[in-house]
Amino acid sequence: METTIDLSESSTSAANLLQRAAATLNTAGVEAPRLNAEVLLAAAWSCTRTVLLSRLQGPLPADVESKFDDLLRRRRAREPLQYIVGATEFWSLDFDLTPDVLIPRPETERLVELVLSLLRNGSLGSDALRPSICDVGTGSGCIAIALAHEAPAARVTALDVSAAALRVAESNAARNRLAGRIRFLESNLFAAASGERFDIIVSNPPYVATPELDTAQAELRYEPRRALDGGGDGLDVIRVLLRDAPQHLRAGGWLFMEIGCDQSAVVVALARTAGAQEAEVFNDYAGLPRVLRARW
Repeated sequence: METTIDLSESSTSAANLLQRAAATLNTAGVEAPRLNAEVLLAAAWSCTRTVLLSRLQGPLPADVESKFDDLLRRRRAREPLQYIVGATEFWSLDFDLTPDVLIPRPETERLVELVLSLLRNGSLGSDALRPSICDVGTGSGCIAIALAHEAPAARVTALDVSAAALRVAESNAARNRLAGRIRFLESNLFAAASGERFDIIVSNPPYVATPELDTAQAELRYEPRRALDGGGDGLDVIRVLLRDAPQHLRAGGWLFMEIGCDQSAVVVALARTAGAQEAEVFNDYAGLPRVLRARW
């Protein structure tokens, strides 16, 4: 009797495929290889990880295995997982991602948390009911969108020198139903906001020293260098922000800025030199000094 082979299904189970993929990623130096493999297979199968885990022993469609092989090859080359799947989560909100924008990090949520704490404790010098917030170098829009989501009365402006990044940020605002709440402007730092003043300025500027980028983990080479490279000592953009921020803050206004974990002392000194009445660095969730809060 002639045997008919069903080519629509792979002979490999999802469980076996994941086991082999995790071993491959581990050999390539990828952190959390099993988790990465699961996320990639879920993306190839167009399902959630929860659904994937319920299908581990069942048949695997052949086209899914082919798609997974392509995604696995990219991750094995150390392309960031977030770019491969085109999305990530920040502040429990969903964000689309492209290589035009920096991947949001968990430590940046600490900056959002500190701004919201200020808004809630009534420490603003003016217009506390409708605070104006400016996000300089918005990238994916994660900071501006998280703040607009949590502070509905806030007037939020998001600036970025990259038109491509702004397109991603605007798409993310729409995705999170905040399209009408945030003003997006193409701007080299404060250039497009000339003459404007805000209650709060926030920024996650480039702060990695150029020599460090050349020896950093492989994934960083896929991210936009402009969003990472802070010059020889990592402080080029930070210096300009601290110099110019006072001209764009209302009396009693605050600057919140993410910094490198080894930059706290010099950044506080720079803020004081720029006339800040208060300057303090707060730790991130890993206990590393990460966010400058300064008041003029």
